Amino acid sequence: MLTVKYIKENYDLVIQGLEKKRFKSINLIKEVIDVDNYRKTSQKNLDDAQAELNNISKVIGELFREGKKDDADRAKRKTGDLKEEIKLLGEKLKESEVALEKLLVQIPNIPHVSVPAGGGADVDNLNDDAFDLHRIFIFVMNANEA
Repeated sequence: MLTVKYIKENYDLVIQGLEKKRFKSINLIKEVIDVDNYRKTSQKNLDDAQAELNNISKVIGELFREGKKDDADRAKRKTGDLKEEIKLLGEKLKESEVALEKLLVQIPNIPHVSVPAGGGADVDNLNDDAFDLHRIFIFVMNANEA
């Protein structure tokens, strides 16, 4: 299976390889990149919200030590909201990861650059009558020797 990193670093090579393989859904490559960008944004938002929650939690302790109970209570309420936001962001992140995986499994591996483009099943899979006659001739020769 191709990785997102490989697809992004070798975009043109991947497109050429898929065209060589006569893969019809080339637009999946663009979708993979878009979903990965969304996944990265979701991850950053989640990380930022968790960092803010950690900072507020530290501040709450300091506020209680300083005797600023009202400020500490407001900060506690804000942590409740942040926890809900973190839960939603985590769900979005998980959904984007699942969507990305579903897209990646639909994309076949690409052939090596040295592999020539095929003519398709109609051209490449024709029977070679000369080869069949050669096999029949060898079979008959072996049968006559016995």
